Amino acid sequence: RLRQMCIGARAGGARLAAAVSLVLASAKVRDHVADGDGLLARKPVALAARRVAVSWGKAGARTGSAVGFDTAVLVDAVDRQVGIEALAGPGTSLLTVTEPTETATAAAFAHTAVLAGRPGNAAPLAEAGRLFGRLAHLLDAVEDREADAAAGAWNPLTATGTPLTEARRLADDAVHGIRLALREAEFTDGKLAHVLLVHELGRSVDRAFGTSGCGHPADGAH
Repeated sequence: RLRQMCIGARAGGARLAAAVSLVLASAKVRDHVADGDGLLARKPVALAARRVAVSWGKAGARTGSAVGFDTAVLVDAVDRQVGIEALAGPGTSLLTVTEPTETATAAAFAHTAVLAGRPGNAAPLAEAGRLFGRLAHLLDAVEDREADAAAGAWNPLTATGTPLTEARRLADDAVHGIRLALREAEFTDGKLAHVLLVHELGRSVDRAFGTSGCGHPADGAH
């Protein structure tokens, strides 16, 4: 029975991941079409891209529905992101910009608890997901900063006037927060989760900011 539950949870997790990927890919294509990026400035290409985006969005919604996940939260987050970025400027909190991503990833992470039959894990996994979304957004902003400047593209750090030191502080806090959230969740074996969501994330932070080291304190620190 336990083995069947584990297999079912893994299958459900894969479908959830596929649903999230399809919906976000759809949103990204729609974004590029709206901006008229590259070949998408041409009407025939833009029309074809829109059709693909709609198809991916519907497929993602169907896949999410099959595992009990409403992808509307993802679509809403993407739509709000556009409005937030349009209004953001010097002095805007960077966390205002990362909020839609945080909300979307929190929902996806929390649903993995449902799929695993461990509803008690929903709250800590939602918190881990929220901070994971924040971290992903921050690291993308840091890694793309110079390229965005060269291309004249919008970047959260540049738009809000956030220095790298503050971005690094927020990133380190997110990694630490994820570690604390995972302590509250019950895993059959939490080693893999720790390696992927704490140790490797710490390394990703170090790489993005051009530093070295583990990137997160040993247990018991702080």
